[in-house]
Amino acid sequence: MRFFKRLEAAHLNGLSVALGVAATHLAVGALFGETAGLAAVGGAVCASLTDVPNPPQRVLPRVLPAAAAAALVTLLVGLTDHSLALTVALIAVVTFLSLMALAWGLRAGPLSFAPVLAMVFAMAWDRTAGATSPLEHALWVGLGGCVYAGWARGSAVVLRHRLRELALATALRATEKRLRSRAQRIAGAVGGAEANIRASIADDVLLADALQAARDQVFAARRSPRSRRQTDLVLGLIELRDLLLASRLDTELLGQDFPGRQWRAALADALRHLADVLAALADTVAYGAPLPEVSADAWRAQLAARLADVSAPAGDSRTHLASALASRVGHMLDDVSAMVARQTAADNPDSPWTPERLAPFVSPEGWPLAALKPHLNLQSGVMRHALRSALALSFAYALGAALPWAAHPFWLMLSVAVVLRGNLEQTLSRRNERIIGTVQGCLLVLLLAHVHWTPLLSLCFIAAVGTAHAYVNRRYRVAATAATLMALLQPLMLAPGSDPFITERLADTVIGAGLAWLFSFVLPSWERAAVPRLGQQLRGALARHAANMLRWMPSAEEQTAQRLSRQQAYTALAALAAAAQRTRVEPERVRLPDAEIESALSHGYRLMALLGAVQHQVQRRTARLDAAKAETALPLARKACVDVLKGEPMTGTDPAETPDGDAGAWPEHLGQQDLTPWLLRRLRLCRLEAREFVAALTQLQNPAGEPK
Repeated sequence: MRFFKRLEAAHLNGLSVALGVAATHLAVGALFGETAGLAAVGGAVCASLTDVPNPPQRVLPRVLPAAAAAALVTLLVGLTDHSLALTVALIAVVTFLSLMALAWGLRAGPLSFAPVLAMVFAMAWDRTAGATSPLEHALWVGLGGCVYAGWARGSAVVLRHRLRELALATALRATEKRLRSRAQRIAGAVGGAEANIRASIADDVLLADALQAARDQVFAARRSPRSRRQTDLVLGLIELRDLLLASRLDTELLGQDFPGRQWRAALADALRHLADVLAALADTVAYGAPLPEVSADAWRAQLAARLADVSAPAGDSRTHLASALASRVGHMLDDVSAMVARQTAADNPDSPWTPERLAPFVSPEGWPLAALKPHLNLQSGVMRHALRSALALSFAYALGAALPWAAHPFWLMLSVAVVLRGNLEQTLSRRNERIIGTVQGCLLVLLLAHVHWTPLLSLCFIAAVGTAHAYVNRRYRVAATAATLMALLQPLMLAPGSDPFITERLADTVIGAGLAWLFSFVLPSWERAAVPRLGQQLRGALARHAANMLRWMPSAEEQTAQRLSRQQAYTALAALAAAAQRTRVEPERVRLPDAEIESALSHGYRLMALLGAVQHQVQRRTARLDAAKAETALPLARKACVDVLKGEPMTGTDPAETPDGDAGAWPEHLGQQDLTPWLLRRLRLCRLEAREFVAALTQLQNPAGEPK
């Protein structure tokens, strides 16, 4: 039991896949014979591609389409087996249609690969040994996929509680990691490339992915005391992420002199303490470890004492800034303390977060045909990748058939299929990892070639299936090693002691990886081409978020809208950040300029931080704000920000209420009951950051020296 508790979600998923494929083989083989069982394994493996950690209700809508596609492709391959020309044409058509499935987003990635893998399995099928017609073979493949789908659904039900715990623990650890990296930056312990804005944003993107995975698992659960506590934890982490983002505001104004470094060190240590508590809470959720002991009052007093001990010059105005920053950290202390306390509290049957209110925050599901429409043109990256892959795979198969070792042309096609990605960065990474993994796999097969006991070879094959599934998106080199074992063990299982074709496998892999790299320059999808679309989406998302956040005393419905627009804005920022990461390996003539894209990302995240800071102040410091001034200033700032982000002329703004000249100054904080000046300052900065963001985005889309 302790061993299984140490397994991560991907490991559990891989183990489930391996057992499911084995169970499919045994069940179908026992009922219909070994030939049917072996064919069913192909259908089960293809269907298993889409079996990723998911709530039970999402399993069948993902797995069954893959099973059906595998059966259909198997039939078509069998019918065209007699003609090289028809086979090459079929490869082009199937690849194109399969890759167009990426119009539904990253969740369709496994589904888009299932028909391609089904082609490889069907081409590898030994019809003389199997003695089955194409239709019969396709039926066994379809049956194997359906049997596996039943297994996947049952496995998801059995593992649902554990997968929710692991998703939540992963989100807690991602937040912990973000707190530590933020503490390093506040303390000034990060320099060089690590201080780069993109390095910081990469941490935010990883945290966003972990939080979304936790939403998908936890928010879809049936209402129970356990699921409510888990929901509260996820919601608490989301709010903590917003507070953490706001914590980057103004810290650079503390300076780098001795008092500034002391203030920074105190704030950084407070964040590290919070990170320690989240790490302990993650162990509680994942392994049942004792809850950490927390006391927000004690933390706050300790932080205040350290800040008070700083030997700052008399009358140094930064003491007010340090007090304000400590107040922001105090909100995080309160939230983490509440998250820990909630784990021991009695159930709250009156929680407002019903499944209906949580549903909009879960990743979309289903395969609506309307999603294809925007991609039915050559400007679409999905369309270009589908065409590029269709050309590459059909050419690879034709080339493989003409090579001296033409016994396995589908190996060459498979190498191209797994290496050629939608962007150059992933293609280069896959190319190198695929070659190294294949070499490692071949060395293992050399050892297994001396094994003549078929059950042991079958066990190794099943283990390779689970390993490849678990690591395909985590460490592709491991997945490539396992995939090589799968390919080379099949002939050994049928004929122990036979030639495992290692030389041909290595040659096909190297040639296929090279072809994939070359074809990545055919109909290329450079990141520069996507910037106008990403920029428009980001401006729209930030405009909606500003319209939702800059409100006085929002209602419950408005608070839900705030959370939803915040999630959409983070997603849009992450998309631009991902483009910034991928463009680094592109040819210099088409590469996005570093300074411009980092400026756009920096101002975008600062605007998000300011909007969150405004709303947190409105909700948490209502009693210390002048309601009349706030209710006057918020609509003006809201209209100004939305107008700027939408590209509309600003009208109706009272300059006296929203001056920008002193946007960088800070009001008094120590001993001040009225915090309205801080609210007004943040509103002025919101307007400033909105303008700076739009200017940076415009500069990114029209770099100097290019026609506008």
